[in-house]
Amino acid sequence: MLDAFLAVFTLILAVTVRAAHLVKIRSLTLPLVLTSLAAIAHLLTTTLPIDQQWEQWTTVVLVLTAGFLVARAILLLVFEWVLGRRMGVVVPRLVQDVAALIFYVTLAAVLLRNLGVEITGLIATSAVITVVIGLALQQTLGNLFAGMVLAWEQRLPTGAWIELENQIGHIQETGWRSLVVRTRLGKRILVPNSDVAAARISLLGQGEFPVAVPVRLGVAYGVPPDAAKVVFQKVAVDTSHVLADPRPQILTAEFADSAVVYECRLWTEKPWLRDDITDDFLTQAHAALNRAGMEIPFPQRTLHRAVRREASDSLERRTLALAAGRLFADLSDEALAALASHSRLLRFAPGETVVREGEASSALFLVVSGAASVHRDRHEISKIFAGEVFGEMAFLTGSPRTATVSAGTKFLEVVQIDTAALRNLLANHPEMADKLAQRMAERRVDGETARDETGAIFRSAGLVAQLRHHLLRLVGGAPR
Repeated sequence: MLDAFLAVFTLILAVTVRAAHLVKIRSLTLPLVLTSLAAIAHLLTTTLPIDQQWEQWTTVVLVLTAGFLVARAILLLVFEWVLGRRMGVVVPRLVQDVAALIFYVTLAAVLLRNLGVEITGLIATSAVITVVIGLALQQTLGNLFAGMVLAWEQRLPTGAWIELENQIGHIQETGWRSLVVRTRLGKRILVPNSDVAAARISLLGQGEFPVAVPVRLGVAYGVPPDAAKVVFQKVAVDTSHVLADPRPQILTAEFADSAVVYECRLWTEKPWLRDDITDDFLTQAHAALNRAGMEIPFPQRTLHRAVRREASDSLERRTLALAAGRLFADLSDEALAALASHSRLLRFAPGETVVREGEASSALFLVVSGAASVHRDRHEISKIFAGEVFGEMAFLTGSPRTATVSAGTKFLEVVQIDTAALRNLLANHPEMADKLAQRMAERRVDGETARDETGAIFRSAGLVAQLRHHLLRLVGGAPR
């Protein structure tokens, strides 16, 4: 009667569990059905005139299936209710399966031993079979152990986004044999655990930290890098899913055959949307560059004559720049043109050094645009703005540079004045010596004041007279 009750009860319970809406409870369906079938088999062997040995085997099977049912229920209770719902601990599927296997094997060994079944001989006689099976399942066992290591490290949790073999996807499940990844195209990919353990994987996370999406774009050589960076920076700020902090980085990456290539690093908390971010940025950049008149070049095979463009370093521009300087403001047009013809217009990037402390150079420089920073012993002592000159001390004495001058935070344009031309100008215009001497005296006072508050004594007319006398001797003129 007990076998009949157990068979009917477990069968009814299996149907009820199968119809339940809770997916986790449905895992009890198989052990319930096996227990019901084992109870029916045991009932038949005890009621029908069958060999007693069959009754013993059905008893063993019934005990094992009942133990399997109890073990499955205990594991379900521990992992899903106690750890999952009560304690909030999510145990990986692979860890649950390995723990269940160990539990099943241990419980089966205990039950068989209590039923009087000798398992020592069974283990000994199956050693050869175990070795054969192990060799046959070598790759499968490798995937199993690799999966156990991955589950132990917990570096690849379910739901995390990764990049594997140039494909971006999120982890759906970690199994015995493989890792299930769903790509952004909706494909489910099974990656063997051993391959995952050996591969180089980019961990994109779940949005808990920012990741840079690099986008490269080329612009024509005629476009200054600072102007192109301004356009790219504005486009990056308006691009979807791009963070304001960290700020997008626009870097000059390469001087390619047809263009200057820029790498735009767009920081985002959704790096798995890399293709969408790239599409949005390039679409907006194309329109912005067209509005700004900046060409996106492409390799061309057609031979054509390039349109001649006006050079940035022209005689007219150098003349206008010299005329705007305080030192040369009173010169005639002929004198300015003569001086400009022996000068050069130079452009320096932010932070780039124009002259370095200790180097030998006697050229004089006039700042056209931007600001220059004067450093001595790696400390900034002054700034030089548009219309002012620097390098007059080296011109006067011919000695090495006493300070380092570099471009400020913006691009710096200067006119480099030829030494011979400047000496010829001073010889023909002695009044220029007064201005240059005054400028040199002020510069010397500035430098001394940085170290000694009593440096104001150098503003005396005596120093200006001495410097003017030295300038006139330098160019071979007679002092007035």
